Amino acid sequence: MRWIGLLFALLVNAIPLYGVYRLGWSASTVVALYWAENLALAVFTCARIALHRTLTRKRGHWRGGTIGVTVNDKLVTGGLLKEYAVMAFSFTLAHGIFVVAVCAIGASDHSDNAVWQFSRTQFEQGLQWILAALVLEFVIDAATMRSRSFAWLKAYVGRRTGRVLIMHFVIIFGMFGMMAMESPFAMLYVLIGFKTLWDVFASDAAANPRSLPTEPPAWVLATAARLGKDGSGAKKAREDWQRSREQQIRAAVEDEETQPI
Repeated sequence: MRWIGLLFALLVNAIPLYGVYRLGWSASTVVALYWAENLALAVFTCARIALHRTLTRKRGHWRGGTIGVTVNDKLVTGGLLKEYAVMAFSFTLAHGIFVVAVCAIGASDHSDNAVWQFSRTQFEQGLQWILAALVLEFVIDAATMRSRSFAWLKAYVGRRTGRVLIMHFVIIFGMFGMMAMESPFAMLYVLIGFKTLWDVFASDAAANPRSLPTEPPAWVLATAARLGKDGSGAKKAREDWQRSREQQIRAAVEDEETQPI
């Protein structure tokens, strides 16, 4: 299933590239497409969470603070679905403001250059292809959702959460790139590169606390030893690390238990 997910990630990322190099899509259109893809992914991720919760009733769905989302310095609780939805849609809607601003400024300042102009026709064509790939991927996941662990879902949501944040920072820094280089493709290439790398190489390891080493990294122990009194810092750092690892393992086991109806 990991290879199927990788295949769909490459397919979805190839669509805008194909549009730019073979169909002449404008950079503004592709940036808008990436935003629309992020919004669609948020919807499909929420659907996955809701379906998995209904079919498996894993306790992890009702554990508060699963992904550490905060609003006004307060931790959002209420379960995985609520926490992810608050984060994903808040960031994505904010991204939309930046995307509209980028497209409007580019079109206004370069009215005679097609690569800066947003095309509704190109956008609708690209969005149809992206949605077709996302729907097919969701159908494949849905067919096996009952047998999927909460750890798998948590890893999937973690990758999608990171992708939303990647989009956030790339749009901000891409705007500076566009202004500095006077090229709409400055932002586009940064966006394509970071997004593809994240989709392909994002790891599932964070969802399996048993994969964490039993000992903290050597540099952590060395730093703690220098900061602690009487050389006890390293010992305390090791104990804290092992305690945290055991707590995460215990929580992961509890997450897989079935919630009573």
